Amino acid sequence: MPRKAAKSAAGGRPLAELLGSLPCPTGLLCARAGSATDVVAATAMWVSYDPVIVAVYLKPGSTAHRLVNEGRHFTFNVADEAQNAAALKAGSIKGGDAGKLAKVGVTLVPGSVPSPRVAGAAASYDCRVLKVAACGDHDLFLGLVTDWTVRAGGKPVVRFGGASCGVGKALPGPSVSYPH
Repeated sequence: MPRKAAKSAAGGRPLAELLGSLPCPTGLLCARAGSATDVVAATAMWVSYDPVIVAVYLKPGSTAHRLVNEGRHFTFNVADEAQNAAALKAGSIKGGDAGKLAKVGVTLVPGSVPSPRVAGAAASYDCRVLKVAACGDHDLFLGLVTDWTVRAGGKPVVRFGGASCGVGKALPGPSVSYPH
């Protein structure tokens, strides 16, 4: 039986049109609690510069959601172009799959929180959970960035229009310095 396209609250138009219109960084979120580890596809956004806080969202009932709630930390890794296939796999394999980490095919390395970093990521942000808020069908986790790495020459991936995209050349105009 064919599935109907999910409709948005705004005029009944397909939700995919709305969601696909906003570019989002592709990331690999790592969560660890006790001996359990999960890596999931995720996106993040800046919330504050001082202190540095990022927001990620996870679906209640998922393994990553449970591990972040239990451990109260996570690492958000900005996927590099070379990791795009791994990010797509991480988003399609359930956390309860005992072979998930091997199937995703990334190398995990220690960071400054118990949740590991993904080796070769364009950037990695180690975070301590500050707050969790229910937001529709996902929970929003605010993470205080306690340590980070940015890889020189990293090539971040952005999800746009349902596809993975590389970040193109800078457009003409003034540069923006951070924080602004």
